[in-house]
Amino acid sequence: MTLVKYLSCTLSLLFLQRMFDVVLLNTTYIQAANAQVPLKIRPFKFPETVEEGKKVQVVCGLEEGFEDVHFTWFKNEVPIVSETRWTIITHSTFSVLELDHVKVVSSGNYTCVAQNTEGKDSHTAVLSVQGPPTWKEEPVDVEIIVGDSVIIPCSAYGSPAPSVVWTKEIDRFSGAFSEDSERYIDSDGILHIEDVQRNDGGYYTCTLKNGIKEALRKTIQINIKVPARFEEKFHVERVHRGDSVKLECDALGDNPMTISWNKDNDRLSRVDTGRYQIFDRTTEGGTLSEIQVHGVDHSDNGIFTCLAKNAYGEDQRTIKLIVLEPPSAPSDVRVDQTWSRSVRITWMMPYSGNSPVNKYIIQYWQNQGTPHRLEEETVSSAQTSTILYKLQPGTSYVVRVMAENDVGKGTPSENRHFLTSEEEPSASPTDVSVEARGAGTLHIKWKAPPKDQWNGQLKGYYVGYKETSSTDSYTYKHVTFSEGLSEEYLLQHLRKNTAYGIVVVAFNSAGRGPESQEIGKITKDTDPPTAPSLRVTAQSETTITIKWRQNKGDADMISHYILFYKENSNTWNEVTIPHIKKKEYVLQSLRPGSIYCLYLQAASQKGNSNPSKTLTVKTDGAAGPMEWNLHAVISGEEELPEYFRLPVLAPVSASVAIVILVVIVSCMAVKKEQTRYNRDIETVTEKIYPYSMNGTPPQRYVDVEKTRPLLQPPPPPPPFPLPPPPSDDYSAPYATLPVNDANNSTDRRRNFGIGSKSNEGSIDSRRQGDGNMIQERAEVHHHYDHAA
Repeated sequence: MTLVKYLSCTLSLLFLQRMFDVVLLNTTYIQAANAQVPLKIRPFKFPETVEEGKKVQVVCGLEEGFEDVHFTWFKNEVPIVSETRWTIITHSTFSVLELDHVKVVSSGNYTCVAQNTEGKDSHTAVLSVQGPPTWKEEPVDVEIIVGDSVIIPCSAYGSPAPSVVWTKEIDRFSGAFSEDSERYIDSDGILHIEDVQRNDGGYYTCTLKNGIKEALRKTIQINIKVPARFEEKFHVERVHRGDSVKLECDALGDNPMTISWNKDNDRLSRVDTGRYQIFDRTTEGGTLSEIQVHGVDHSDNGIFTCLAKNAYGEDQRTIKLIVLEPPSAPSDVRVDQTWSRSVRITWMMPYSGNSPVNKYIIQYWQNQGTPHRLEEETVSSAQTSTILYKLQPGTSYVVRVMAENDVGKGTPSENRHFLTSEEEPSASPTDVSVEARGAGTLHIKWKAPPKDQWNGQLKGYYVGYKETSSTDSYTYKHVTFSEGLSEEYLLQHLRKNTAYGIVVVAFNSAGRGPESQEIGKITKDTDPPTAPSLRVTAQSETTITIKWRQNKGDADMISHYILFYKENSNTWNEVTIPHIKKKEYVLQSLRPGSIYCLYLQAASQKGNSNPSKTLTVKTDGAAGPMEWNLHAVISGEEELPEYFRLPVLAPVSASVAIVILVVIVSCMAVKKEQTRYNRDIETVTEKIYPYSMNGTPPQRYVDVEKTRPLLQPPPPPPPFPLPPPPSDDYSAPYATLPVNDANNSTDRRRNFGIGSKSNEGSIDSRRQGDGNMIQERAEVHHHYDHAA
């Protein structure tokens, strides 16, 4: 025995030594293999059938032995943290996930992720737990109003997924849905009822089962509430005057219910209750209220309303009571659409009485200028709209509508005003005349087209010009429309001694009209005198004293001066002043406390100079009515002698040529004196005029390209009158001349420039005497422009 034990021990030792060598060899081999074989998880899975309450365990191991491996568990891609339901036990080479008391909600995809420095691998297994249904969304009782919709959910957890069955109980007995019902169950087991009605109320049962244990069942009640309502919202009741009438309001809904009556928004309790009797009674579906009116007269004509209320809502019914009589005025008369020569009128049908309306009469007339003839159009009673034709474009009209039946004509509707759309003027300007004024200057006059062919309100004119020998298109200048029917324009800086063709075009908001007939004119080759420099030296209640300076080089060619003045917006007046050495003038017999505008021109055989600056002066004293006549005299001089009149001076034109030669010889000396004089004037007037007297102000016009003969209408003029341009040596290239037409009663100031300094900062003031304001405006009220 001892030998046997010895041999057995020896063999065991040898076996253990052999096993140790094998293990050592395998370890070396595995370590060498780990350096080459990637990390890989041994596949695992859950049992196919798992009941609720059981314990589940799964092991995430590796195909080969690795060290320093990190394991992570996920359920449905959400990391799992060890807690009461889940237990995670992790070793260096494997990880164990244990789930105690599994439930249906424990079902899902479980993923194990292993990762170390050598690589990463993952494996997913599906756990399916079978169990009976348990509530996920349990149905509850609902209260719903008739006409609304309701959704009642009924769902549960369970595996397999439980089926959902709804039934309606009638008197506590199970019944099926009717075929015409708007109830249905969707795929999620939710009960839908659209447009709930009274018969949809009752008890409903939801049953869920999946074959495991007992089914889930819940019974709920749908309680239907009916608010007060009227099936008919509006009714018209017609009754002969003197008869009796009964008005009814049959309200449906749950009782108790109250019904109140109004007439024309006043409670009937405030009206003569001796003529109105109200009776209420309960019906099977709600409440019926009646009002009886005895001996109907005109005062009963109106709107009756009954308001029904209960605990779940309210509704209103309107009854229109019409007392039979001649038609009333059509209501809601509208001008739906307007065109240039037609308009669409619509209206609402009036109260017609027992006799139907036979026709409608549309009356309309022009609403501008002198009274115009009343026009009428008749349409059938079937129409509540019509189109009026043969209207004038751009004209204001008044329209009204009246109805007529067998009783007679009703009262007319309210007047409606409308303005027809404008069309382009259908006629060209008339009486166009062109006069050569100095070297390269043309003075253009014209009158507006006949007013009935304006087709709207004129916005202005385009003065087109081109050299007669040129084949180019006209270049146009824009002139804003004035209230007077006569217009004029001074076109400057043309070529000297050159023939030009001139046309004038009127335009309104719709576009431009036809061109006037072209008028040819040749420009002169010499210039008129320069504009005088005008200032006010004093004023009293009835007089204004002015002084002026004139370029010395113009002294020999000037024959006389013309003073233009006016009070406020009255017409311009002219006074001829002889060429006197003192250059001072007193304007007398003026109105106290009034504002006057003045400007001066120098006249010669070569033409009149540009206007001076326009001065605005207020006379002393308070304004008031006064009988007065304008009369002006020269300070220290007699009235203008006959030999100073232009017709007498005409023969002297021959001597003017000699004077011009003398002026040329002395021009150098005059230029030197003029430079000194201008420098002194600039010092004095630096604050009065916002720009240099010798400099050229910014261009105030935009020449139209010759390649664009058709122009779009310019933007509308500013809403206030602009000041006139400066004109000492007339550095500004634009001005205007007065129109001596009796129709021209408006001060027509123009400013078409872009960025002109005359728009702002152009008015300053000086105080003289007792402090009355004297203003010098930087722009005269006549059209001036450069030629392109």
